[in-house]
Amino acid sequence: MEEEIKIKPVNRGKRPFFFDDPAIDQLIAIIMAMSGELSVLYDRVDTIERLLETNGGLKREDIEKFKPNQEIEGERNVRRNEYISRLFKIITDEKTNLTPHNEMKDYRNLMKDLDKT
Repeated sequence: MEEEIKIKPVNRGKRPFFFDDPAIDQLIAIIMAMSGELSVLYDRVDTIERLLETNGGLKREDIEKFKPNQEIEGERNVRRNEYISRLFKIITDEKTNLTPHNEMKDYRNLMKDLDKT
């Protein structure tokens, strides 16, 4: 009988913060964890639907043993990518709408305006 090997996770250093308010980082971490769980549920529902369609019924054991083929994995990957795109839509939309500027040009114009006074 094989013995299960357990590896204890090791935390090294503090969790990185990306925003001025650590509460925002915490909220984003919570949302991302919940999003991951929801994605797993989407896959599980997909498995249940496929098994019901194929077998007309199912047992929990059938769900646990189900191994998706490449075609199903491909469909799920498309769904995951669309899901992630929807999750981050507000960020990608705002980034797309940003107007690049030339900092040196802005600086020179400011200096010219200041020289006039």
